[in-house]
Amino acid sequence: MNYNFDNTVNRTNTSCIKWDFLNAFFGEKELHAMWVADMDFKTPPEILRPIEERAAHGVFGYTAKSDDFYTAVISWFKKRYDWDIKKDWIVTTPGVVPALNLAMREFTEKGDGVIIQSPVYFPFKDSVELNNRKLLDNSLLLRNGRYEIDWSDLEKKAESAKMFLFCSPHNPVSRVWTVQELEQLGDLCNKHDLLVFSDEIHADIIFKPHKHIPTAEINNTLANRTIAAYATSKTFNLAGLQLSVNIIPNDTVRERFKLTLERLHLTMSNIFGIVGTQAAYEHGEQWLDELLIYLWQNYIRVKNYLRDNIPEITVIEPEGTYLLWLDCRKLEMSDEELAAFFVQKAGLALTNGIMFGPGGGGFMRMNIGCPQSSIIKGLESIKKAMADDSPLLVGAGPSNAPDDC
Repeated sequence: MNYNFDNTVNRTNTSCIKWDFLNAFFGEKELHAMWVADMDFKTPPEILRPIEERAAHGVFGYTAKSDDFYTAVISWFKKRYDWDIKKDWIVTTPGVVPALNLAMREFTEKGDGVIIQSPVYFPFKDSVELNNRKLLDNSLLLRNGRYEIDWSDLEKKAESAKMFLFCSPHNPVSRVWTVQELEQLGDLCNKHDLLVFSDEIHADIIFKPHKHIPTAEINNTLANRTIAAYATSKTFNLAGLQLSVNIIPNDTVRERFKLTLERLHLTMSNIFGIVGTQAAYEHGEQWLDELLIYLWQNYIRVKNYLRDNIPEITVIEPEGTYLLWLDCRKLEMSDEELAAFFVQKAGLALTNGIMFGPGGGGFMRMNIGCPQSSIIKGLESIKKAMADDSPLLVGAGPSNAPDDC
């Protein structure tokens, strides 16, 4: 290993949501943070150096994306996903969630049906409701410890839908969708003329033998009706640089999407987002490969510790992402009690499963993108909490729901 992921970085007093705003979201300051979906690892030096060099220049005027930027994106997609994309297909936005909302406003009308698959990344539901669209929930099915698509229900929901919000890999249940599933999805979306917005921000965090298959790459059926959103933010911990890469193969869809960006004057990007994204795609591969090994080891630590010490809590085996989906239903607590248990007794900030919609009750999401010492601290705090029989103050503290983390 050329990189040391055991290094602990103190992130307090940096205005980071994960550590500095615990009181605002949990009503407690002194919690161990394993919630927001960014990692506690320092961005690799191969990315930091170009950012530092650009900062040292000292002039930060309006900045466009060079041919080298696009070449870096195209090369990464070919090498990591075996997908040949064209420069013209690439459209950048300040993030994946902004792109999702822009697409919804451009391609649907108020009252149109939009499908999501709960339990799912909560900005999906928020985006539908805040834009006055009709929420159609095709809830995933949990069978033998693995989530599956409810195809018969999806067929019914598609009959009255205009758009489908797809999460691939899926957050929070960590599914990496197969070729067969994507082909079936393509047939269904083609049959019902659904536009697909595919959030693929976790596409680089995939555990063997699974492989990320771009939704828009599977066949022409999906390519012609998909906006696929990617970013380096999860992979290389660059969320604060606010840049996502959207791949839109269909000329008509792409031009309408770009026109919406132009109306809002959102066609330019953060200068450091440009530099960081290009550097990540040019030089980040070895760091990522080692990160994946470390993350899998963290998962094994969590699984084994729970099995040996807290059998009432189990973990869904992840196929991708650094987010673990903890099944706490055997604790026989209400969702309010479960949230209070982790905050008040364990002193641990996790994301409550009910935030992800139907099917999230009784679950908690744990971020394992952190050093081993942080994993051990979190697990030991849960074990200690299990022995604490003091009463819970249910309903205390603010809601733990940041905008899009």
